[in-house]
Amino acid sequence: MKKVLGLAAAGLLAAGAAQAGTLTVANSDIVLYGGVSASFDWQNTDHLASRFANDGNNDNFHVSTFAIGLMKKADANSPIGFNAAFANFTVPTLVASDNVASNLLAWGSPSGDFKPWLAYVTIAPIEGLSIDAGLLWNKFGEAPLTILNRNYTRGILFTGHPVAYAGARVNYDAGIAQVYVGYNQGGGLRQGSGPTVDLNNDGNVGTTVNVNTGYNISDAFEAGISFNLSDFVGFGSKVGLHTYNEAGGRNLYVLCTSVDAGIVKAGVEVDYTNLDDAAKIRGADDSAWGVALNIDIDLLDAQIANVTFPIRIEYVDNGSSTDNLGSRIYLTGKNSAWSFTITPTWKPTKNTFARLEAAYISTDKKVFEEDDGSLKDNRTVLAFEAGFLF
Repeated sequence: MKKVLGLAAAGLLAAGAAQAGTLTVANSDIVLYGGVSASFDWQNTDHLASRFANDGNNDNFHVSTFAIGLMKKADANSPIGFNAAFANFTVPTLVASDNVASNLLAWGSPSGDFKPWLAYVTIAPIEGLSIDAGLLWNKFGEAPLTILNRNYTRGILFTGHPVAYAGARVNYDAGIAQVYVGYNQGGGLRQGSGPTVDLNNDGNVGTTVNVNTGYNISDAFEAGISFNLSDFVGFGSKVGLHTYNEAGGRNLYVLCTSVDAGIVKAGVEVDYTNLDDAAKIRGADDSAWGVALNIDIDLLDAQIANVTFPIRIEYVDNGSSTDNLGSRIYLTGKNSAWSFTITPTWKPTKNTFARLEAAYISTDKKVFEEDDGSLKDNRTVLAFEAGFLF
């Protein structure tokens, strides 16, 4: 199921459908899919939460993705289907290295654990209507696995999104619009106690704070609608409206839109998040907003060369507060931050890729540190990744 920005799909299948194999089990056709990728990345600084000065490693090799899944679509002849994928993967982000970001996933750290990261049963009783129940992914923004995104690092907005959670979702395709509503019991990102950092790096307990909100979610609701504006007014782009609301937690509202102009494809995502009283921290702001512009110069679809040039530009306002961490919805600190990422990608075949990435983020507050312990207000990431999808 494609996300509105076209950055990823709800499952590996969309990325490897052209290469996926079919197994026949108990008179049913089941699709086998997956992917493997390896990477090397370098960073000049890391987030304070990493205690980078005690780490000493600013360059690392990774098996960034190893995933394998099975899927059976539900249809009129077989109204019950499923999708399940086991994976082990890294979560490099612009804000923090995998060492920090992987620990923000409430479903558990993806590094070192080969476990289900997508697993649900689908019931499709009538045409256009389906019900998914199990371990689901959110339906906007970037995917948790690197191989499903056009960039190697996840952007700033990703760090404020839910990701994986156990629950149920009802989907309905009305032709000119697709809608969904869902309920889950929490999960995704930033819903447990996060790492504690010495804000001013001075050893003073008074400046030692938790960079996470530290709240636990028992109930969350989601809803959204996607449509093509041209179906209603004769012109316009694809549009998606989404909301994800937690009881005693975050209230997230997302607008996505995308256009396809042939060689150039573009998408915009606008997020606004506010916090319920139970999730607020004394002295911190209670809201944040951000925008991401994604541009892909795609020479492959135009049959010019097997190369694409994805570009991501982001800006966030993390809120003002009495300390330097802002709302803590993002890990960018107080006030604003911006980023730029470019990822030239070579695709020699439909199911293989090799890409380089250069990414830069700048923040108003010094929330990064070098390996000598000095605080910085910017971070640069250089990376290489190669992968195979099947």
